[in-house]
Amino acid sequence: MSVVGPFFYELPAAERQAILERLAVTLERNARWAAEQGDDALEMVMRSVGTALLSVAGDLATTDITLAQDVAARAVNLITTFHCR
Repeated sequence: MSVVGPFFYELPAAERQAILERLAVTLERNARWAAEQGDDALEMVMRSVGTALLSVAGDLATTDITLAQDVAARAVNLITTFHCR
């Protein structure tokens, strides 16, 4: 089971988009924290993924739900990795 749960498929596109956008903003915020802690590699990855996700969240949420769920799960994994360090 995905970390974002099976409910993701059942959400309207606007709610899937909102989740993806929130994950993108969270990634960007965590990227700043990673930079402050000297973790340049994780900062770069989180910032890049966050920026890219924010720019495609709308299209992703409406055109490919499976990919959107996978991207959301990977974003959650990045955030979790950072907080576990």
